[in-house]
Parts: sequence; C-alpha cells; structure tokens
Amino acid sequence: MIGVFLGGALPWLEAIIVIPAGIVAGLNPVAVTVAGLTGNLLTVALTAWYGERLRRWWLERRARKVSSAPAAEGEPAPAPTSDRAAARRERIRRILNRWGMPGLAVLGPLGIGTQLSAAVAVSMGVTARRATVWVGTATLVWGILAAGLALGGMDLFAS
Repeated sequence: MIGVFLGGALPWLEAIIVIPAGIVAGLNPVAVTVAGLTGNLLTVALTAWYGERLRRWWLERRARKVSSAPAAEGEPAPAPTSDRAAARRERIRRILNRWGMPGLAVLGPLGIGTQLSAAVAVSMGVTARRATVWVGTATLVWGILAAGLALGGMDLFAS
C-alpha cells in the first residue's frame, strides 16, 4: 500500500496508473484507491502552495529590480525571455483562457500530470487554493473512474 501511495505521489506516475496496477496486482481496491489518491492529492496541494509562494517571491523580486534599476538614457532595455519560453507561456495562457481551470484540471492527468497542471495554473496567477480544488476534484474523478474500469476489466476477464 505504501508503494501505491508513493506511486500516486510521483509526478507522471499518476493515481490513474497506480490504482489500476494495484487492483490488477490483487490489492484491496478501496485501499488502493484511497492510497493512490491521497499520495497524488498531497503532492498537488504542496505543488500549488509552494508554487504560489515562489511566484509571489519572483514577482516581488522583479518589481524590486525594475524599481531600483537606473533609468539611463540610451541604455538598452533588459532582454526579454526567449522566444521559445514566450511562445510556450502564450500557448498555456490561451488554453487557460479558452478552457479555464476546469479544462486544465480535467486534461492535466492525461497530458502533463496533476502536479504540473497545478504548477502551471499557479504560475499563470490562479490561487493555490483554486488550483488545488480544481485539479484535486478532477484527480478524484479520474482515480475513481480508473478503479472502476480496472475492476470492470478484471470482472470481464474472470468471467
């Protein structure tokens, strides 16, 4: 059971993978589901919480640098972020603007992972609480669905 908890907590080894694996391995489905989801939700909440603090620190640091920089005439402006980073950030912003937190939360476990979904949301200005609630709710739904499908598949093969 500890392995399922740790597997759910690891980025990219999501609860939707470790829950069916634990069920197929013969572990108690309820205990596996609870352990996998607990591990996953704990790391989502920690990622969002620390991510929000990191973002706040970064923005305050940038504001201090800008306000303390001498405004010399003819001095070149600070270099912008790389084109690749700017394009990636803009793509994420468009997805978040179009689909909102529900879209990011639902698609996160399937694509980029729950922890990264929470980190991306917080980096775009979503509060840690809101990111945790949305990503956590989607994770619960996906985890329960994964458990149900694993049990249904095992029943199908056992018949």
